Amino acid sequence: MSSRQLRRAFTLVELLVVIGIIAILIAILLPVLGKVREQGNRIKCASNLRQLGTSTMMYLDDNKQFYPWPAVGVAPEDWIYWHAGRDRNQGRLVKYQGKFFNENLYRCPSDQNWAKRPYPYSYTINYRVSGWKDGGIPAVKLPRIIRPADKILYIDESDLTVDDGAWAPDHYFGDQHNLLSNRHDKTRESIANPKLGRGGVVYCDGHYEYCERWKSLDAYYNDPLYAGPVTSGAY
Repeated sequence: MSSRQLRRAFTLVELLVVIGIIAILIAILLPVLGKVREQGNRIKCASNLRQLGTSTMMYLDDNKQFYPWPAVGVAPEDWIYWHAGRDRNQGRLVKYQGKFFNENLYRCPSDQNWAKRPYPYSYTINYRVSGWKDGGIPAVKLPRIIRPADKILYIDESDLTVDDGAWAPDHYFGDQHNLLSNRHDKTRESIANPKLGRGGVVYCDGHYEYCERWKSLDAYYNDPLYAGPVTSGAY
């Protein structure tokens, strides 16, 4: 048998070296792949919110410039028919998005705990804008909103605080609920410091922004009739 036909087997040391190199490469690549995946999720989440903004603008044109209701209880003009037993195809934005309700359009792909919550979606609407009849909060038409390009309408709400289809920004300081998510910015949800991180929002004029969380707690950005300056220094 010639020397060219000889095949030398790997020694145990060589195998261990190869395995060690592979392990190091995996350790280096996993965080990178995780960041790439999260970036893709953020892009998809932004696309969802933009579609909600566009369909809401179309709804306004058909409904005398009133926004759909916040779906706190059960009402005919709810923006999302999420309560058990309701036909989600009747949600007031569905007809501007297609023939049938697309649940993925209402969920952030990084929100992995939606199935464990009563409200199985990620996005919520500002009830100061859409109104809440049972809570005595009147709806506000688009033409009455002061600086609609600065007033937040929808947020991608934190998995730790979302409990229904309404975002009540004024409630955060009382019950720590209704907080803009920072899941894309920090990849881990936290409500310890609401100033940290950024999240996806849609403003009352329909445009999307990846904005700082503190803005969602400021009356300048969440109160449709507030005409004063930014008040974030108060907290």
